[in-house]
Amino acid sequence: MKQGKARFDNQLSKVNTLLTESTNHENPALWLFLHDFRTPMFMLESLSKIYAQFHNKSFFTEINVRFKEVEDVLGAIDYYAAFLREFHADEKIPNAVKIYLETKTREKVASFNEILMKKGWNNGKTIKTINEGLSIAKWQNQEDEVANIEKFYYKQVKKNNEFVNKTTFKFKNVETEVHELRRKLRWLSIYPQALQGLIKLHESRVNTDHLTKYLTDEVVLSPFINLPESKDVKHHLYLEKKHFLALSWIISELGKLKDKGLKITALKDAFQEIAFLKDEAAMNEAYLVLGEEYPSMETLLNQAGKVAEDFFHDKIIDKLIWGVD
Repeated sequence: MKQGKARFDNQLSKVNTLLTESTNHENPALWLFLHDFRTPMFMLESLSKIYAQFHNKSFFTEINVRFKEVEDVLGAIDYYAAFLREFHADEKIPNAVKIYLETKTREKVASFNEILMKKGWNNGKTIKTINEGLSIAKWQNQEDEVANIEKFYYKQVKKNNEFVNKTTFKFKNVETEVHELRRKLRWLSIYPQALQGLIKLHESRVNTDHLTKYLTDEVVLSPFINLPESKDVKHHLYLEKKHFLALSWIISELGKLKDKGLKITALKDAFQEIAFLKDEAAMNEAYLVLGEEYPSMETLLNQAGKVAEDFFHDKIIDKLIWGVD
């Protein structure tokens, strides 16, 4: 079996197992959300995005849309559910805000249930269609495949640079700039996981003292930096290890700032919904709830801009790719 197909089969097997079990529950969408259905969807979205660049473009683009639709709605559920959990025991948060977040969570779960039913996930039709397409795809040999994946990874690095350069590191929106930049950088760390052994880390002997500030215990000891291995993969794309660790650092740092900013946004949106307030008034209500010590959105955006500017100045992702064998 070609390695490309094996990668899809691995993730689709997990998806199929979870979908089958979910049908035994009253609320399949909620059960799937609580049992990490999002991770294999991330992997499949990643794989379909990669393979659409090499062959069978229309097929892989089509299934990428299907995977992304599911992953997006799971992300929306997670957004509201996470803040609902965080605010649940906080007496400073008005009950009306908690009810709003609970309502939005239920709405997104209902949307997911509708997708599962109408898009053929619950009855197995979608999985069957995808498997049929994978069985006739024009899979490449490993040597050609790794060469194309190297080109793809270079393109993704270039797109990250183009995106952040347009901002000039003067972020104005936490969702469309800070969160979006983190998403784009995070894909660079998801591809190695999805490719299940094709990408390996190489520790260069080149002087990397300038990366020491990124190599915190949190990053170095994280289990998420361990890449899958496979004895069946004979050709590999190598990423420089310390630069890959530095990538994990920026993803984490932007994530912390993004979460703080989205906390303000979530409260602002809630106050707009429940009290019919305009933007400025709703934002003021959010700050009142969070307290004087909580950083303003402007402060968070400035911090994110500074962190990103320093990181990109060090050309970290430009030096990620080490080569292929």
